[in-house]
Amino acid sequence: MSHAGGDAIFDFVQICSHRVKLIFGITPPTNPQASPENRLTAIYRRIQAASPPPSRADGRSWEFGILVKDDEKNLRPLRLADGDDSWKGRTVDFVEDIASLGQPEPGKIVLDEWLRVPAKPFDRPFTSGPDRLGFLSASYPQPATGEDGKTQVRVDYNAVFDLRWSRAPESRWVAFSFDRFQPPERESVEFIGQVQKDCDCGDAAPADQDQAAQAAPGPA
Repeated sequence: MSHAGGDAIFDFVQICSHRVKLIFGITPPTNPQASPENRLTAIYRRIQAASPPPSRADGRSWEFGILVKDDEKNLRPLRLADGDDSWKGRTVDFVEDIASLGQPEPGKIVLDEWLRVPAKPFDRPFTSGPDRLGFLSASYPQPATGEDGKTQVRVDYNAVFDLRWSRAPESRWVAFSFDRFQPPERESVEFIGQVQKDCDCGDAAPADQDQAAQAAPGPA
């Protein structure tokens, strides 16, 4: 399952108590003066993660405004207190004008690193639909996909990252930001992921390997 936020395209492959694995790509600049000849060999992006996710900038809990379609395709609030995991197989939506996540307390930061994303121009697969690992923190425009929920998105930079936590997540939920959770009026969104109870950190599962294959470059 792919997500778009700003100029980034990302797929979270694994979120467990030991690490997070993700595929991160950057789309071409919209500046008409930009050209492949001026492409940098790599771009650096910062990733921060907080557990539990911080409250929203307006003081409400992070899960406020997240809606899940039920069996009758009606939208209902996300229910975490009763352990409801039905969101994993259903569409997630949001109330309008939902506040962004606020800045987490320093002690809640479980990951803070710079990612070196090398130049790797190719048409990367983008898949929409329910994501069993998590969801965005708010509504954000996503690439249009076909009836099969798939499309190709051009990226200039792309890589697979396998990152260890700097400290163990305190809850089953982690919020990931590529903008340091600021400013409050930012247009970007975060990814909120659920820590998997079971994992195999020795070898990636077949599904993980399939997703990681998206990082292989095609024809430029």
